[in-house]
Amino acid sequence: MNVGATTSILLIRAVDAGGTYVSFRWLDDPGHPRVHVITAPKMNRALARLDEALIGADGDDRAEAVRRALTGPFTRYLGEYTVSEALSRVILPESVTAAIVRRSRVGRVLIRVTPSQFLAGVPFELLVVDGATRMIELADISYEPPAAVHLGRARDPLPWSEEVARRPVLYVVDPVLPAGSGLRQVTRRSPRTSSDRSDADLFRERIESRSHTVLSGVGKLIDRWDLSDELRLEPSRFFYFGHVSSTVDQPGSASVHLSDDGHVWGLAETIHGAHRPLAALDLLLGTSSPELGAGEADHLPEGVPGHRLWPMPPRVAVIACEGGIDYRSSETFGLVVAMFSAGAEALVTTRWTLPSDAAFAEFSGVDQGIGPTTELALAVDESQTEQDPVAALAEWQRRKLDQWRDSPGPATSPLTWAAVGTHVCPRREVTMAPAEENS
Repeated sequence: MNVGATTSILLIRAVDAGGTYVSFRWLDDPGHPRVHVITAPKMNRALARLDEALIGADGDDRAEAVRRALTGPFTRYLGEYTVSEALSRVILPESVTAAIVRRSRVGRVLIRVTPSQFLAGVPFELLVVDGATRMIELADISYEPPAAVHLGRARDPLPWSEEVARRPVLYVVDPVLPAGSGLRQVTRRSPRTSSDRSDADLFRERIESRSHTVLSGVGKLIDRWDLSDELRLEPSRFFYFGHVSSTVDQPGSASVHLSDDGHVWGLAETIHGAHRPLAALDLLLGTSSPELGAGEADHLPEGVPGHRLWPMPPRVAVIACEGGIDYRSSETFGLVVAMFSAGAEALVTTRWTLPSDAAFAEFSGVDQGIGPTTELALAVDESQTEQDPVAALAEWQRRKLDQWRDSPGPATSPLTWAAVGTHVCPRREVTMAPAEENS
């Protein structure tokens, strides 16, 4: 990509209404937007190919769904290219791809995407714009929530500065989960060979190499109130690597899983009565609506909104299955929007289910060196230390694309590195249109 003095910014906004309506608008040419209509049959055919390449939705046998993905189209370059090229033909008009190519030759191109429900799982980074050239090779791509998120935002993000960057980082990596939760730990605690380090060791080394909060660590006991205590000390960043779950068509149910048992107060349903995850609704509402929650709440302060209990630092990473579930519902809300409301500005998370490193080893024989999912998590952590986290993550994804072309296979598959995107929500002034006077 040609990084020059000129930056061209393309806004992509999508809305589903029968078909899918996608607008493309260059900020230096706002008077000439390009509106593209995708019919439902075309969209469904292209998305069906993508779905077949990924780990299946609820209802599939979990092990079989993972095995199928790790031996499927996204483990073969031609198979992945076929899926991505089909999506590109449906989503990107030729006039838009031509403009991206032309502008990338004279400067930096930044693409800011607000996807619709249908486009929520599309890896824009892999879309084909010119022959075999992918969008990520010509542009840095970020994702933005709908503009309405800025209206009534509970807490503005702290500006990123050298002083903020020097603050400790809060790392919550594979926290201890209650025995009855039915969830497994996500990191390997023992090395694959005598000469290797375990995934847990790699994370411990990363944490020890950086200034970190007291409760940061791998496989530690940390519940929602411990998390609250740590976040209220205003760390520079919050990095979570573990489990995320959600209920279909209930975006507020999107949750991170900590060490809470089933008796703790919260707005999410318990799992087997043994574990209550921390939901997006908790992060938004806190105890301001205690009548909505279950469990004992007598000891909690009443009427405290979520952004005061769990204030987010300017940079957050949630590396887990479908952390960006927000866009998959008709109402855009989940962990991303809740964390933006609580003060995050740049948040990296995933758009689909990730295979674990153990799954890579079991189903595709990737069992040497650093696992693909651990590599992804560490790369995301590194990208958030940079002044421009969007550009940093994009540059890493370009390197992974080169590896994928040179040596396609499960170890280099975009199942991991194309699953993530940087979501951005900087502070903006909100102005209200004046009300019309009655005549």
